[in-house]
Amino acid sequence: MAASSSSTVNTDHSEIAAYRTENVPIQVTTIRLTKENYLPWSAAMTMGIAGRGRIAYINGRKSEPVETSGEWDTWFLEDNQVKTWIVNSVSADIQPLILRKKTARDMWVILEQMYGQKKTVIRTYQLMTTVYGIRQGNLSIADYYGALKAKWEDLDYYSDINWHCPHDQTLYVAKEWENRVFLFLVGLNDEFESVRSQILNSGEVSSIEDVYSRVEAEEQRRLVTFGGKRDLMSYNERSALVSRGPGGTTRSLRRCAHCKKNGHTMDFCWDLHPEKKSNKGKPSYRKPTVPEETKSSGGKISISAEQLRELRAYLGRLDVNQ
Repeated sequence: MAASSSSTVNTDHSEIAAYRTENVPIQVTTIRLTKENYLPWSAAMTMGIAGRGRIAYINGRKSEPVETSGEWDTWFLEDNQVKTWIVNSVSADIQPLILRKKTARDMWVILEQMYGQKKTVIRTYQLMTTVYGIRQGNLSIADYYGALKAKWEDLDYYSDINWHCPHDQTLYVAKEWENRVFLFLVGLNDEFESVRSQILNSGEVSSIEDVYSRVEAEEQRRLVTFGGKRDLMSYNERSALVSRGPGGTTRSLRRCAHCKKNGHTMDFCWDLHPEKKSNKGKPSYRKPTVPEETKSSGGKISISAEQLRELRAYLGRLDVNQ
């Protein structure tokens, strides 16, 4: 019975090698290495290679065995699989630099030396400039947060500090993430001013995950309210529709439904009524009317007390130069 069971095990190394070759993908990441993106490329490649059990071929733990040993064929097969993944994941101008390397480890080391060196000062400066300039703009909340998160991870890579006191490290990390919460809130569009104020006025700074969740929920609510369309009118534009009148009272400004400009309605829109444009700057009030009988009278003109008050008011509004 045992002999029958053992006879089903395939010990033909050529067939095993053929099976392994047929089931191995030609690439493990869609990110292609350029001269500027070594950090995300190396992270994606490390995950892809490790997920297929080949991480030892790039970190140096799987050295080449003696060629006459029984392990060399398997090592040679798997090492070339990793070399294939690396070559297929770099740009065309980088491929000639590594194509003749003997092992996958050699390829990995040369790429790290050429593009992965930590030019800490200048790279940190570039990243900080980028991070402080990121704004949501036309991005969704998820895309905006993702852009910030990617740059924060790059900063962490270039700001690797050797801490001697774990407590100080904990305090530093907590303060750093608090500042990142503020950066996230600062870059939001004005349409999220309400939820931003709620977060800042809550008395304590929440985690970045909690802040993101609240803002993203507000975005979804707004999408439902506006029928799947984003409200492109900014907070400042909406605030411009309301101004302060004399004494601090709130009054609404007129807004034209045709040209979308403030200060007038459609009845006085120059686009619709160009003839009214020539009256710009002229007083809108009229001279007080004089009874027709006084015009034809050859004697003195008699006016009432009310007409006299209107005349005085009219004269008082006239410009001295006129």
